[in-house]
Amino acid sequence: MRPVDNSNAGSPDLTGKPAEIQTQQDGDSVTITVHGEIDLSTADDLDAAIRDAEDTEIGQIVVDLSDLAFLDSSGLSVLLKASVRNREDTTSCFDGTKLIRLPTRLIALTGTGEIFD
Repeated sequence: MRPVDNSNAGSPDLTGKPAEIQTQQDGDSVTITVHGEIDLSTADDLDAAIRDAEDTEIGQIVVDLSDLAFLDSSGLSVLLKASVRNREDTTSCFDGTKLIRLPTRLIALTGTGEIFD
């Protein structure tokens, strides 16, 4: 989904570039930052980064998509499945504190506001 507004105006140089995924731990939190595009060719990388964080004793995982230039259905599926795993796993290291930061327009376009609240 490419926003038609300026919701990603801060990162136009990332359009057309495969995702760069960075993971950083700070105390009891892991932040997974995505730059560029998540599509079929890079969705598995995002999934692996999230699952690696899930396998730790971390209390909170933040998936920061503020520099995301493009997200297709395979990327959205990764995020939805991570959210479902978090809600279904009562022994989750997240203890319900996982936060996925999504651009407001993406939430509106996909109707996923209730899932990513």
